[in-house]
Amino acid sequence: MANLRFQRGLTLIELLVAVAIAALVVAALNSVVALGLNAQASGRQTNELVYQARFALERMAAAYRGATWSTTLYCLDGTNLREITFTTTPPASCTGGAVIATNVSDFSAQLRAGVGPNAGAVDRPAVTLSLTLQPSGAPQTVTFSTSVRRGGGTL
Repeated sequence: MANLRFQRGLTLIELLVAVAIAALVVAALNSVVALGLNAQASGRQTNELVYQARFALERMAAAYRGATWSTTLYCLDGTNLREITFTTTPPASCTGGAVIATNVSDFSAQLRAGVGPNAGAVDRPAVTLSLTLQPSGAPQTVTFSTSVRRGGGTL
């Protein structure tokens, strides 16, 4: 017993136990960090979809409110929403123009029921724009829609 008082350092078993415990702690921390990074990437992707959808809808709504709606065409080219401006006749295909949103899975523009083209100032034609974005292979989707009155204002 007298020799134990002067013992310095660790035994091999104590060292192996300490290394095993440290390995478990590092493995647990690695899992937590990986989960956090995946959540951050998913959140960033969703935020990008929201930004694109808002940008595209606001751009289409501004065109409908103003005078450019009759010379602007919006079409879906695969997963790209394109804005094509023309002068006399609309193009036959959805090529050229600016891509205003990517990863688009659904797009629609519909006149509201009961509002005709000869409506008065109070009942100006209104359109409902709807846009759904979903990146390939991702489960989350972002759907936005807005109703816009011709000549200005939202509904």
